[in-house]
Amino acid sequence: MTREDYILLYEKYRSGDCNLQEIRLLENYKDDFSLTNVVWDSTLGDHEEITARIHAKLTNSITHQKTRKLSWFNFPAAAAAIALITLSAALYFYTQKEPKETPKVNYANTIKPGSNKAILTLDDGSNITLNNSENSILANEGTAIIKNEVGGKLVYQTSGSPAQKDRFNTITIPRGGQYQLQLPDGTQVWLNAESSLRFPVAFNGADRKVELKGEAYFEVAKNKAKPFRVISNGTETEVLGTHFNINAYDQQSTTTLVEGSVRLKKEGKSAILKPGEYGTIDGTSNFSIAKADLEATVAWKNGMFIFHDENIRSIMAKVSRWYDVDVSYTGNTANKDFYGKTSRYKNVDELLKNMELTGTVHFKIEPGATEKGRRIVVMP
Repeated sequence: MTREDYILLYEKYRSGDCNLQEIRLLENYKDDFSLTNVVWDSTLGDHEEITARIHAKLTNSITHQKTRKLSWFNFPAAAAAIALITLSAALYFYTQKEPKETPKVNYANTIKPGSNKAILTLDDGSNITLNNSENSILANEGTAIIKNEVGGKLVYQTSGSPAQKDRFNTITIPRGGQYQLQLPDGTQVWLNAESSLRFPVAFNGADRKVELKGEAYFEVAKNKAKPFRVISNGTETEVLGTHFNINAYDQQSTTTLVEGSVRLKKEGKSAILKPGEYGTIDGTSNFSIAKADLEATVAWKNGMFIFHDENIRSIMAKVSRWYDVDVSYTGNTANKDFYGKTSRYKNVDELLKNMELTGTVHFKIEPGATEKGRRIVVMP
């Protein structure tokens, strides 16, 4: 069984959909541990010896949990770390004859995951705090009726003739938040933590233009007469009707196309994406187009963390935004890439314990360490 097969089967077990034969496969997996799909680097040492060490380390961590039947799955490492998170780094770590004593993390002050929360800024500058507590009509803005729905969704419904004056609203998602938005044309938008979207309350002009900071997933309502345009970090993504993700946290903007077709434009240059591709435009307006990892890219929108050989600093940037926590680093933690999958709705210690099981990285939670509050220290 490959690590990918294991993760898929484990998720099926967690949802209660496994049959008896599949459950037996999971029970027997720890006796069938293997480094599948790995090209061995002989400079790391003896293959069989190091494989045995990794197996022993993981098995020991799993079997010492207080459990019930199939209990070793209760430790989330079975879904992520057993799949050999940070494989190359983990193999190096286990070549050490006498592993160093590592600090034990105190998870007593655990950090809970983010939730549905946002701030809506109306055209007159007034703010409305949003959450998923109840269905309610929040305001009338021009010809738009603004509704908040249980489950964390803001809905704009337009009626009547176009307003004489364009009105703009902005939805802002803080760290530790997420929210869904239905624009006046029916377009669905999912906004990730530490993001914002500025949009008109009615699309009266020749196109439908919005401005994004941070990250959002769009399902654009089809309208051939009115192209939909997203402006992010100076890059324009133009569509007629399609599904795509835009990540614009940093100075550059990355668009990943799931379905349909989009055109990227910046400073007179343009490029067209096909489904399954992502396009990035750097500071010099040069385009970089490549095959996308769709599962990992849209995982946040589906309530998951999915890391496919992802660097520790990239992972911790996501952790910082979603769990509303500061992150600092001590020692050399560079060049550590992780492979794993876990729910975004678990407390942060679940994720940290998964990564710690590799023996290549360790964490310390410091409550009240900064002005913003909690901090996670990353250590080798």
